[in-house]
Amino acid sequence: IFQSHVVESSKPGLVGAAAVLEFWVGILTQQNLWYRDKTVLFLMDQICCAAFTYHQEECVQKLLYQQHKTALGYHGDRGLLSSLVGWISGNATPSFIEGQSLSAEIWFAWMVLNMEGVFEEDSQLRRCVEHELLSELNISPEQALKKAQQRLKLPVAPSLQRLQVYRWAYQAAATPPDHPLLPLIWQKFLQLYLRQPGPEYGLAAGGCIGKRFFQASSQAAFLRDLRQRIQEVSDFHHAASQALRVLPPNTPSSDQGDETPNNPGPPYLTSPQLHTELVRLFGVFSVWLDDETLQKQEVYLPSLPPEYEPHRLAQVMQRHQELWLEYVDQERLQYDQREVLSLWKKVQSEPTFLQTQTSGFTDYTSLSNARERILSNLQKHPVPRLAPELHKLKSPVPEVPTACLTDCKAACKLLEQDLSILQDQARIAVAREAQQVAMEQELLESLPLLFKNRPEQVTMTLECKGKSGQPCQGAANITVTCEHVQKQEAVQTQITSLRRDIKKLQTDAMAPPPEILAQAAVHTENFITALVNMHKAQKSPAVQKVGVSAFYKVVSFVCEDTLRHPPTRQYLSSCVEVLGQVFIQGNAEECGRVLKTILEQRRLCPLISPFFTPNAAPSQLVFLYQDVVTSLSLDSADVVFMLLTKVMLGCLPPSRSTKGKAEAAVCSTEVSTRGVAPPPSTYRSPITLSPQQVVLAL
Repeated sequence: IFQSHVVESSKPGLVGAAAVLEFWVGILTQQNLWYRDKTVLFLMDQICCAAFTYHQEECVQKLLYQQHKTALGYHGDRGLLSSLVGWISGNATPSFIEGQSLSAEIWFAWMVLNMEGVFEEDSQLRRCVEHELLSELNISPEQALKKAQQRLKLPVAPSLQRLQVYRWAYQAAATPPDHPLLPLIWQKFLQLYLRQPGPEYGLAAGGCIGKRFFQASSQAAFLRDLRQRIQEVSDFHHAASQALRVLPPNTPSSDQGDETPNNPGPPYLTSPQLHTELVRLFGVFSVWLDDETLQKQEVYLPSLPPEYEPHRLAQVMQRHQELWLEYVDQERLQYDQREVLSLWKKVQSEPTFLQTQTSGFTDYTSLSNARERILSNLQKHPVPRLAPELHKLKSPVPEVPTACLTDCKAACKLLEQDLSILQDQARIAVAREAQQVAMEQELLESLPLLFKNRPEQVTMTLECKGKSGQPCQGAANITVTCEHVQKQEAVQTQITSLRRDIKKLQTDAMAPPPEILAQAAVHTENFITALVNMHKAQKSPAVQKVGVSAFYKVVSFVCEDTLRHPPTRQYLSSCVEVLGQVFIQGNAEECGRVLKTILEQRRLCPLISPFFTPNAAPSQLVFLYQDVVTSLSLDSADVVFMLLTKVMLGCLPPSRSTKGKAEAAVCSTEVSTRGVAPPPSTYRSPITLSPQQVVLAL
């Protein structure tokens, strides 16, 4: 169908072959990882063959070039993310040819390698690698590639095995000997292998550069395999040139096809002549690869023997881009094209009466049998499985019941269930902390006892050298008493056990908290959030009552353990702050209860004193003031001072009864604190005093 579409579109007045090729390439390369699909690769191979035949390779290369840059991560699009990650981790650079070569889709490989060569030329990578190899004789290709990438500042550079000199070499070894493109593939490889780039970079000509890429043992072995492959291809074409040729239909015989000036021969070689020329060509290739002189030093090409074909060797060394199309089997290309077109026409022109003669046969080309084709194709596939059963995911945190937002008992029960979990966790943490402190204290007390001095007698020998030539009777033995340090094994065992227990305790403390703890904290937070949102949306006595109850319920869970555990203390403080600001602060009905709670549990004063607003209840202000000052004692002075700063007697209404009650309260306070009433001459009404003056007066 490709060949027919291209032939029809190439007729005058139609879109042309290039548009058809771009259309099919765009369709086949739309799916992800299309180059791993063997069917797509087969179709792409046919398209590339048509592009070569109709001289439209450039349009296909352009599309593949853009996709190749996308695969490498250019333009910010990383469609082949998995391949790119593999390149970063040290694997081969992304390519449409997975592995080293392709042995079946040769036309596609030809197109891809030419496209990658354009990318290598555009980035100046090959020239820079060659310059590094020529500048330093001892540098390896890997090091040269790394330096070239750093010098060019390329965001992405091919890995070593993706360099063109290796790619063409592996593809030349993998291509079947009868493929029409094999001579051109070898031409591409030899142009890179036999290059003499020295004069291009201002350096002395020192032979070809190809040997520098094949210095490793594995690469040298592959180079020997290439020489053996050349011999195998040469033997194949020698045998093919000796075989009898069968002329295709409608081809004139040899006696009728003599070349004359008016009837020139075909512009391509016939099959026997082509095989003979290929035998000679691959023999020349073998001579070039076997001659080590070409690799080591500059050679004067005109002085070479005829079997070197110096003119063609000069073209290779200078990288002339003109392809040797005279060695392409044009007859085979045309024959294959005719066979494909005839098969397609045969399918299209098949008589319709043949369909009714054979029951069960479905015409797969008729539009009227689309339904039968679909049902027939469905019967060839296994019955699809049923969709998996849908399991409803259960939320890790239960929903807040609506009744809890208007019912005080339900709200208190919900808070008690959740906050008791947080309180228990705080108690465990505090107990663990106390245990660790005790063990560390015991460890500190045990360390001084680890070593102990023990008295010990040591006998020392002092030699005598004699005096005035008289010998001594012998060495003197002296006994010395000293103290010797000795480790206490029992203490050492105790210290080891303590350190092991401390380590285990620290490991337990660093373990992640249980899931139920997080659920309880989130559940309480959801309840408070829902309660505050409902109160802001529509204020109602029921919600207000639930909010006040929730405030005191949360306050009731503040204890010594929760205050010593920072996470729980911070969490409860946040809950109290939110509830206090919304439901307690400025609420005249709750001033007395807040004050009573503070006086009964003085440790709660820093937590809930911000929400004690006695000025919001002027009618209760005197009694609140009296309750504050009557609770004054040596251990509660700081709490009373903080509370008195919130009582502003100047805010009292200017009524005689209220002033009398205030003066009586102040007098009774001074009597209870000082033991005597203030003298009338020095007494000032508390209404005229500031809170600080009242506190200082007391």
